[in-house]
Amino acid sequence: MKIHRYITIFLFFILSDSSFAQSVPHLNLWSRISVSQTISEKWGAEAEFQHRRQNNIVARSENLLQENLLSSVRTWVHYHHREDMSFAVSPFAYYWHNPIIVSDSDKLKPQVQELRFSMAIDLKHEIIENLWLINRSAVEYRDFVNTNADFIRVRSRLGVRYEFSNQWNLTVFDELFLNLKGAQTIHIFDHDRLAFLLNYKPTKDIRVEIGYIYISRLPRNTDEFLHEHNFLLHLYFTLPHPIDDNHHTKHQKHS
Repeated sequence: MKIHRYITIFLFFILSDSSFAQSVPHLNLWSRISVSQTISEKWGAEAEFQHRRQNNIVARSENLLQENLLSSVRTWVHYHHREDMSFAVSPFAYYWHNPIIVSDSDKLKPQVQELRFSMAIDLKHEIIENLWLINRSAVEYRDFVNTNADFIRVRSRLGVRYEFSNQWNLTVFDELFLNLKGAQTIHIFDHDRLAFLLNYKPTKDIRVEIGYIYISRLPRNTDEFLHEHNFLLHLYFTLPHPIDDNHHTKHQKHS
């Protein structure tokens, strides 16, 4: 955890403080729908569908829905080892990337497709009642279909989550992304996210997440940082467990 903090400080304030003044503000809207299925007490599966929009910086527009930014479909397999530790593997993910629009020429660039494989571990520790320290570390293999480039990227998220009740919680975290393979040395740093997320569960099977994420990104084709303001809306649905339904039906018949 200390290493994560020191790397972030070093990269931001020593390597690139001169680039911050040249950054370009960018407004994005992120949306995602996730559908999960509990398989057993420890195993689960999930499918997520994502779409992101961006404003047109060149036109000085503040319309978050103006241009395509990204679409994706991804699958996950989850393993809950114990209450404070779980693992996740994404055996398949397909992304459609549109260029980030910071100049007129970016609109003419072709869309890029990406295949991605990911593995992650989630840890949490209760500091005091209802306040949790959370950490998520992951490694991603990224294969860009219509180019010869492939990348290995690691990401580390450190934050806290406060649970107001069974329905409401607030999460704040910082997540650092580093390229281990495929990028030039100057672009080992990929981007950093500072997030504020509010979660609401109206029922045990539905969760709504809204929030804001501030990103400092170093695009691979430049040495200047790009600052992004991202507003998000995520919906999570958990399908009824077939085993629980069968058990409930049998119980009703015997009652």
